[in-house]
Amino acid sequence: MERTNKFGVNGNLSLSGSGQYKIAVIVAWFGKLPAYFPAWLRSAERNPDIDFFLFFDQEVKTESPNIYIERTTLEHETLRASKALKEKVEINSAYKFCDLRPFFGLVYADYLAGYDYWGYCDVDLAFGQIRSFLTDDILSKYDRFYEWGHFSLFKNNKKMNHIYDLPGCLYTRDETLRGVKVNAEEQYGINRICQKNDIAWYRKVDFADFYVHCSDLQLAGKRHNYVHQAFYWENGRAYRAALDENGNVVTDEYVYIHWLKRNPKLENILLLDDAFFITTDKLLKKEKGVPSAETIIKISPEISERVRKKEKWIYFWKKMREFLKSSLKRKQIWIRQKKVCIAETKSLWGQI
Repeated sequence: MERTNKFGVNGNLSLSGSGQYKIAVIVAWFGKLPAYFPAWLRSAERNPDIDFFLFFDQEVKTESPNIYIERTTLEHETLRASKALKEKVEINSAYKFCDLRPFFGLVYADYLAGYDYWGYCDVDLAFGQIRSFLTDDILSKYDRFYEWGHFSLFKNNKKMNHIYDLPGCLYTRDETLRGVKVNAEEQYGINRICQKNDIAWYRKVDFADFYVHCSDLQLAGKRHNYVHQAFYWENGRAYRAALDENGNVVTDEYVYIHWLKRNPKLENILLLDDAFFITTDKLLKKEKGVPSAETIIKISPEISERVRKKEKWIYFWKKMREFLKSSLKRKQIWIRQKKVCIAETKSLWGQI
């Protein structure tokens, strides 16, 4: 395998990090990289005190010492998992490979030696300054951080590396390692295990992620959205600038901005050295500094309630068609999820 790394002649990895605790993030990607990938890479490079291990079947170039790249294949990484877990692992797609994420502490144990925390992330996001949010004080209090596949960290110890052996998961081990995609790294997998076993879990929503059905960027969950709000990355940090009820520009900072199931085009690769706006379909060049009210309105025009209701219905019927066209096994898993969701939250769409 072609390999670019930070190993010296003695074979020891130089751990990055200015804090007391060392963090490594595993990123696996198989297939053509999305157009927005340079934005993710740039944001990872701007977190020099965290090491990122990239296992890709595509060529990636970087001069940043905190980015480790191993050129590999889906088949090779599946075999690596089989050997590490001492059982047959069958992965038939890059999407299904995400179900292996809870096992990364075991699968990539050789790479994670010496780190206090390990994690995984998606690439459809731009990181802010992670250590500004996950300080040494915060890290010392928890064993797991965040609850979604876009970014999650675990303490590098026996208990957390074997977390999938604990009770609470809605899926069987066979479904996770050999079946259809079940999202083992999220709500009914790792999240439920953490809840059922009283894992010390940092769940603060200090990131920005968005409702997938909206044509603009509306923060998901019970979070405040403004009529006009612009999300952007600048100097290694992730922000929202918005107009409040009095027409004043207010700002928020996030640990990362996740543009969930969108494919924004990169306007100009050179913009990544400076700053860029994140919109639903583009990453746009941005002048440095807090944007003006006029710019915020231009980036985020008002959308009527009629349009928003229509978007919700379109998304609902899209998901219904996907369900009807899915395999019998996929339908059975979905029904199992909803039964548990209704029993535990009294809601069809509730979250743990």
